[in-house]
Amino acid sequence: MGSQRLPGASPRWDMLWGHASPEAKPEPEDVLIAWLLWLPRDADVAKAAADEVARMDKRLSLSGAAARLRELLLQLVDGRPLTQYGTA
Repeated sequence: MGSQRLPGASPRWDMLWGHASPEAKPEPEDVLIAWLLWLPRDADVAKAAADEVARMDKRLSLSGAAARLRELLLQLVDGRPLTQYGTA
């Protein structure tokens, strides 16, 4: 994945409400946006997404949120528009 970092940025900061609770789980769409922003500017997004899917496929099972993230990544691999709902 990418290597860009914002100085002083905290990964657990909720811009509207302060610090996020440790129990809070990010939505798959939020994870995808963060991942896309993390990629280098000249990255091949489809290849990077395919690499992430391959890494995820090594796990025995994925939670519902992780499965949704995998679905969104597959849409990037295939060059399809991202959908909020539905199946890949």
